[in-house]
Amino acid sequence: MIGLDTNTLVRLIVDDDQEQAARARSAVSRAVAEGKRLFVNRIVLAEVVWVMERAYKRPRAEICSILDRLLNTVDLIVEDREVALEALERYRAGPAGFADGLIAVGNRVSGCACTLTFDRKAARLPEFQHPA
Repeated sequence: MIGLDTNTLVRLIVDDDQEQAARARSAVSRAVAEGKRLFVNRIVLAEVVWVMERAYKRPRAEICSILDRLLNTVDLIVEDREVALEALERYRAGPAGFADGLIAVGNRVSGCACTLTFDRKAARLPEFQHPA
């Protein structure tokens, strides 16, 4: 198995640096041809969303489409895929961020009764509460 980090995925998604994108495509294609699986962890997913929002100013709908493709690509193993899928649905519904959804769902699955936050958007998710 081979892990992919944020900048490799961004090159594959955006293709903004021709040389790096070509190298990333080649490495991924070679790994898949050799029967290796590719791994993406939750931090990378959160960073990809952040980069798409901040650096590339992509709209939420487009980012959701990118996440849909990543989460449903056969050759990708996504850490805690079910958590990421639920976080994606919350992100799609807005207004909380994707990372907020990962935190909320991940903490709930880990047994947390709630997660304390001062983030007003995150607090709209049922798993979050403002500290008393």
